[in-house]
Amino acid sequence: MKKYMVVILFSSFTLVGCGKKEPTAEELQANREVVAQDSVKKLLKDPSSAEFRNMNGLCGEVNSKNSFGGYGGYKRFIGTPDLTIIEGENAEIDQATFDEVWQKMC
Repeated sequence: MKKYMVVILFSSFTLVGCGKKEPTAEELQANREVVAQDSVKKLLKDPSSAEFRNMNGLCGEVNSKNSFGGYGGYKRFIGTPDLTIIEGENAEIDQATFDEVWQKMC
């Protein structure tokens, strides 16, 4: 009987720390970056070739292979699940508008 009480008591102590914890600022930042990268990859001709740098939440720079199989150089992007903009690749958004949104979000 004593052995069972020890097992039950030990089990209750080990479960105390198993509750859901709030994510840290670093975890939230990393999650935003993954979301941004995934949204950008959906627009690329060769998503597996994507190289990212200078990530800051939903913003960063991406380089990937183009239709000719060569890398085109790094371009800034803003990537969200609802709207993703890669600098110079969206005819509806001019450079001034992109720069303004970049300044506010990034």
